[in-house]
Amino acid sequence: MIKNRMNLKNIALIVGLITLAVSWRIINNSFQIAPNLELVTAVSVLAALMLGWRAALFVPIATMIISDIIIGNSSIFIFTWGSFALIGLGAILLRKLDNKPKIQVISSVGFATASTFLFFVITNFGVWLQGWYPATLAGLIDSYIMAIPFYRTMLIGNLILVPSSIIIWHLIKSYQTTKILVIDPLVRK
Repeated sequence: MIKNRMNLKNIALIVGLITLAVSWRIINNSFQIAPNLELVTAVSVLAALMLGWRAALFVPIATMIISDIIIGNSSIFIFTWGSFALIGLGAILLRKLDNKPKIQVISSVGFATASTFLFFVITNFGVWLQGWYPATLAGLIDSYIMAIPFYRTMLIGNLILVPSSIIIWHLIKSYQTTKILVIDPLVRK
């Protein structure tokens, strides 16, 4: 019974994270709020922290598949999906710091920076590889230069969203622990 409740809770959590990220991608795409401002990295980190590597891999891939079916994607989808899968798996490194919340939050700033750079390098290499720019070194450089505004938006977003989501996660865990250790015993008396 308890195991089934935990499984349902985990499934609900995964569905919630995916729904949040997909909804934002659809809204952002529809209203052009900020190109490349995304929640996929933050929900991937939360999936890793709360549920482990399988969820850290599943959440970003499912988010991208569902949202790309709705809003579309270009032929570089394998590069975007692959980048987010790597980011999700990389978030497992942050999970190892779960007993050190302050260090985890500080480390998440570096993770947000590195994951944004990884996404930028991989996806823009894909753009160049697929012929959107000349197949020369100058073409490759141009593909990166032209993507700087998108990189900037994603970096700023991740620098805010990733640490913030980890802080919120720790506040929720702290509240739950307080409730279990202090409030519940008082209520039972």
